[in-house]
Amino acid sequence: MTIISKANGLLAEFAVFPVEPDNQSSLVEHAIQNLESNLKHHEGFISGAVLQSRDGLRVTSYVQWNNQKAYIPTQPFTDFNSPDVHLFEIFAAEPEESVLRLSSGMDGLINFGIFKMKHPSNQPRFIELFRQALKMVSGQAGLISTHAHRSLDGWRCINFGHWKSLEDFTAMDTNRPFSPLFGEMLDLADNEYQKTLHEVVFTT
Repeated sequence: MTIISKANGLLAEFAVFPVEPDNQSSLVEHAIQNLESNLKHHEGFISGAVLQSRDGLRVTSYVQWNNQKAYIPTQPFTDFNSPDVHLFEIFAAEPEESVLRLSSGMDGLINFGIFKMKHPSNQPRFIELFRQALKMVSGQAGLISTHAHRSLDGWRCINFGHWKSLEDFTAMDTNRPFSPLFGEMLDLADNEYQKTLHEVVFTT
């Protein structure tokens, strides 16, 4: 089981693969095989999970490592588009002490808010705004927890949100509580703000 918590101090790789819907299940199998036959046998590997988007357009591998020295980057798979791969740390969570336990068939759905910095120097200010936005979202109906990640190379921030249902997420997204901040955030980063939620299909 993959346990996501600010308190555990682990680093995590997001490997986000774009894919055509007809090929999503095959890519899921490749991601699982990479975890089982390769990454989990390296010293410093803690856990891994594979998630698939409900629209069929994305597969995400989330791999936790004990430290940066142990980290082994996920490599592209033959016949699939190259993933967007970065190593991250959790910098904020709501509720602050929340713990997210990923498992196949778990209740609820996962949303990834993916932000790509226009320049790495933008990340510190973006993180300030991101912290404020998380506090605005905290307490929204249907939000179980949210964990904000920043890439160590400065290029990405990804929010790992756990929602009770698509309806709850859509209700928040229709009237975003962080709208007053969003303009400045988009000045600093391009956004893949996906309404499509994800399901956990594998953990190890």
